[in-house]
Amino acid sequence: MALLFGVAVLATFAVFVFGLRMARADALEGWDVADIALLRDEAKRKRRVGILERIARRTAPQLAVILGPRAIANLRRRIDLAGRPDGMTVDTFLQLLVKYIVVLGGAGIWMLLLGKVVYALLMVVAGCVMPFSRLAGARRRRQEQIDTDLPDFLDVLAVTVGAGIGFRSALERVSSRFTGALRDELTLTLHQLDVGVPRRQAFTQLRDRCETDAMSSFVSALLQAEELGAPLGETLTSIARDSRREAAQAARQRAARMNPRVTLVVSVILVPPTLMLIGVGMFLGSDIDFGSLLNG
Repeated sequence: MALLFGVAVLATFAVFVFGLRMARADALEGWDVADIALLRDEAKRKRRVGILERIARRTAPQLAVILGPRAIANLRRRIDLAGRPDGMTVDTFLQLLVKYIVVLGGAGIWMLLLGKVVYALLMVVAGCVMPFSRLAGARRRRQEQIDTDLPDFLDVLAVTVGAGIGFRSALERVSSRFTGALRDELTLTLHQLDVGVPRRQAFTQLRDRCETDAMSSFVSALLQAEELGAPLGETLTSIARDSRREAAQAARQRAARMNPRVTLVVSVILVPPTLMLIGVGMFLGSDIDFGSLLNG
């Protein structure tokens, strides 16, 4: 019994010493530098979460339930067409929407208390519209980038295919030379082909994701050439030529739309100061005593 009691006391003392060493030891000892930096960045990010972020995270799931499955599916498609900017998902977009509504809605309530009903309504409408406007702008810029890069991509692809390289390998090689939205979409299409998705289905989904006239023409001509057995190189060259023609026409249309805007800016900003300058110059150069004229 005395021996067992001594062993128990010794074990208790050993556990106490081991626990004391663990309590005094550095918790990060033995960790990799990259893991420590990642852990500290994550801790800082969690500490920076403010009250607005917490409100947005709690309200976003409830807002998704209110909107319903159809609206969420439409919103998800809009995010996909915009290229998922900054890794945006439906949940993060709803959080952004809640932030805009809370901030601008609070400003609208303040305007309402001041008696400015019109400004209050504008604040509320802006809080609901601005996130969607931001998403639409990202979608438009992405489509313009795809339309700009696609003709060059098709030219290089036509040359590569004409050199005797298979279409699948040529598509992978040429897409790796580009950057931006076009490369991302083509890379996703290649991954789908790798996992066994049929070529028609993969390229049809590519057309649906991009939703641009140039990409639609490319996919339609590609599938048609595959079905009819037409020469792929000539088809790609023809599509590139048509894409450049459409891009030039779109640029001319944008320039034509900018002309009235420039005229409006010039009329509002430059014409009034010019008229004032002319009037002051005429007044100073006329040497007319307007005081005597007014006194009669």
